[in-house]
Amino acid sequence: MAEGVLVSALVNQLVSLAFQRVEEEVRLVQGVEEDARKLKSNLEAIQAVLEDAEKRQLADLSVRNWLDKLKDATFDMDDVLDEWSTAILKLQIEREAERDDPIETNNKKVCFSIPAAFSCFTSKVNRITLRHDIARKIKDLNGKLDAIAAEKEKYKLNTKSVEQPVERQKTTSFVDETEIQGRREDVEILLSKLLCEDNNDGGKGPDIIPVVGIGGLGKTTLAQLAYNNDKVLTHFVMRIWVCVSDPFDEIKVAKAIIAGVEGNSPNVNELETLHQKVRSCIEGKRFLLILDDVWTKDKKKWEQLKQPLKYGVTGSKIVVTTRKEEVAIMMGAANRMISLGKLSEEHCWLIFQQLAFSERNEEECKQLEEFGRKIASKSKGLPLVAKTLGSLMRFKISKVQWENVLYNELWNTKDVEEIFAPFLLSYYDLSAKEKRCFLYCSIFPKDHSIEKNELIRMWMAQGYISSDTNSEEGCECFQSLVMRSFFQNLVKDDWNGSIRSCKMHDIVHDFAQFLTKNECVTMEVEGVEEKLKSVDEKARHLTLVLGSNAEFPSQNYSNLNEKNLRTLFVVSSRYKSRVDRLLFLQFTCLRTLSLKNCGLTTLPESISTSIHLRYLCLARNYGLRELPDPVCDLCNLQTLDLRHCSSLRRLPEGMGKLIKLKHLFIDWCEMLEGLPKGISKVSCLRSLDKLIIPEHHKESYLDIGDLKRLKNLRPEGYLHVKGCRNLGNAAEAEEIGLKNLSQDVYTLKLDFGELKKQSGFEDDSAILEALEPNHNLRELYISNYMGPNVSPTWMLSLMNLRGVALVGCDNCEILPSLGKLPFLERFDVFGMDSVKNVGIEFLGITRRDDRLKSSNPIVSFPKLKSLSFQVMRRWEKWEGSVAETENMGLTVMPSLQRLHFFRCPRLEALPDFLQKTTSLKELTISSSEILEERCRNRMVKEWAKISHIPNIQADLKYVQKDGGSLSGYCVVN
Repeated sequence: MAEGVLVSALVNQLVSLAFQRVEEEVRLVQGVEEDARKLKSNLEAIQAVLEDAEKRQLADLSVRNWLDKLKDATFDMDDVLDEWSTAILKLQIEREAERDDPIETNNKKVCFSIPAAFSCFTSKVNRITLRHDIARKIKDLNGKLDAIAAEKEKYKLNTKSVEQPVERQKTTSFVDETEIQGRREDVEILLSKLLCEDNNDGGKGPDIIPVVGIGGLGKTTLAQLAYNNDKVLTHFVMRIWVCVSDPFDEIKVAKAIIAGVEGNSPNVNELETLHQKVRSCIEGKRFLLILDDVWTKDKKKWEQLKQPLKYGVTGSKIVVTTRKEEVAIMMGAANRMISLGKLSEEHCWLIFQQLAFSERNEEECKQLEEFGRKIASKSKGLPLVAKTLGSLMRFKISKVQWENVLYNELWNTKDVEEIFAPFLLSYYDLSAKEKRCFLYCSIFPKDHSIEKNELIRMWMAQGYISSDTNSEEGCECFQSLVMRSFFQNLVKDDWNGSIRSCKMHDIVHDFAQFLTKNECVTMEVEGVEEKLKSVDEKARHLTLVLGSNAEFPSQNYSNLNEKNLRTLFVVSSRYKSRVDRLLFLQFTCLRTLSLKNCGLTTLPESISTSIHLRYLCLARNYGLRELPDPVCDLCNLQTLDLRHCSSLRRLPEGMGKLIKLKHLFIDWCEMLEGLPKGISKVSCLRSLDKLIIPEHHKESYLDIGDLKRLKNLRPEGYLHVKGCRNLGNAAEAEEIGLKNLSQDVYTLKLDFGELKKQSGFEDDSAILEALEPNHNLRELYISNYMGPNVSPTWMLSLMNLRGVALVGCDNCEILPSLGKLPFLERFDVFGMDSVKNVGIEFLGITRRDDRLKSSNPIVSFPKLKSLSFQVMRRWEKWEGSVAETENMGLTVMPSLQRLHFFRCPRLEALPDFLQKTTSLKELTISSSEILEERCRNRMVKEWAKISHIPNIQADLKYVQKDGGSLSGYCVVN
């Protein structure tokens, strides 16, 4: 499917390679330029009939087979042309090296660890061999394409342009689908079962409530509505959501439950150990657990999981969404089952109307309503289909376009599941580029959270979108797929509202896999000894989902069609593994390689044989100590992701040879002391999430002067500057030009580095002042800063700040006065041991502030929702009387919801103004002995300030829960 985009890319590549005049050594041998022109002509002739062929293949097996042949040929052509361009690229790198250091280059043979045809460019013989090899491959491919082009004639494919796409409506926002149609009664039934105090399971464990229905009915949506209901939020001490899917992996589910409680999963794979941990997490607590998309009917597996869950208190509930009624029966919960039926035609119409008629005027809606109701009726009671059709029609303007959809022959297509017809209509309405990008999403397992930026970089690696743009093309393509309802569960960035991640509905995922057939293959590996089945020779993208007992790679991993694979995507939770040194000798065509969280400690030098590689993700391999130098021979590499490789000590010196590298991610690589100096040669580098200012051996690492050579560097979203103190003085700090560098940065971390002696921090204040960020900043972290105060003059000019965190600023004696920041929502202080007193200046005003004499009311911290103080061991007083603030006409923290104290042992009392903060819902005090005692004993003076707060914890125990009695509540760990 969507072969058109591959053919277009090949035509463009031929133009750029075959007809450009490159250096004499890599010009084609006599006669091959003619072959290249013939290739181009054949491709253009085939391209003209592809759209017709793509539609006819559903009903005509011979056309489908012809397209498969074409696809195989285009993949082969792409590989050959990429070898050609890589040869040119490596020659350019060699010439550049000779110019930089001609003496060294002449004295030392320059070789690259690549396949035989490209093993070295140092002799004329090798270059002649190379160009003859490429010429032969092009001639062979031309013969294959001749046959394919001739064969198309017998299918009488339409060479006319099929309908020219009408310019789509421009839109700047997504439809807010807050109103869920037709499920109000089901929601009420589920809520009544959840909020019921008694267990119906005879005290044998939490109630199990199955929600059963066919795919596309909205089971997950129903569970989400209940999960986020306000009454549910206050009724349960903890809520946990786990996507289960098929196969049912007991270890994976147990880890997910623990992660849902503690924020991260344990580094163990023994089921008994995990079950003990699950028990300790939920014991004595009323919990709600959602198990979404359960397929297993294996009672033994279910009983194993259920055992530790029996230790929750009465009223705990488990909601299970499943397509199979047999699952509910197996769980012994058939009598509590909620069976979702199909929606009425009217409700489908309302869902359709909400999307299709968005941004239309009343007259347009009247004209199109008759067609719209008929189209909506084809939803067959499935809200997912109604949503998909509504999203499709949103872009159709004229009556003719609506008629074309209503009477489209695809509704009657045979050999296609009935539910796929609406998705086919939306799919064929996409551009060739969008089709290809959508189909690639089938590499992700079901229920996988897809990071938008990661997906866009993978599209670039495959050549579906240009890597020369600043990702705008990818963002537009992603947005188009979102607006067609191909993605759901959108997670948006708190700071700018852009989408960070999404998921695909199971049915949409099935549809994508149906279209890709054997091209995208997902294999699930359960155990170490399991033999994998052979991968079809047509497979180009392979996803390996490793179970808890599986390892990657294994000797059992053979017959994976390694020489044709363009993507290897491994989904794993292993903490210890290794890669055989011979592995990558087979994977020579890879464009995308993701080995995230595979427990790797080393990467073999054979990685250099993957000369086509554009995307390499090794994130969360916590034991990975270094990258081999041959990684620098991957001259096509665009993305290198090393985040959370916490043992990584160095990056290869030769990274300057990665001249196409655009995205380098190294945050949470805490052992790295600096970036290689050669990175300054990577002029196209755009994304870099961490700048490291080295403390020692500065001549070996990237310095401030080198940084200026990276003219395209524009970190997006997030930037961590580590080692700010190593800048030495304010002048060096100003050279970074952080204000310009951080134009598109919303989260900035300024880490001054660990202090190894009791001096050397005298310039911290001046350095911080010189590191002024862009005023678009939303979130600011400052850590290990040792100046006497943390109030640079630019702090209060960051009017868009939503969050501030100060960590380990132990020399600071006063808190910064941030009360005037209009949008600040979160303020966290961790480790300010020099603070003894917090006065009214903390609120952003002074007692002599002239503005207080005006009649206009003043609000301090108007949007602050969360305030946290931790490890402030010398803090004794927090001033702020009600009388004083009222006399000043001052309103303090009117939006505050959460207030937290940890390890503030000398703090004697809370400020009086807290009794006026009626929005405060949660107060937590831990390891702060004086405050804890006064709250536990409800001492009159202190209790008057906080008695209105619904939830109060002191010393890990509830002093007050939900504003009422403590009956039924106990210790919360």
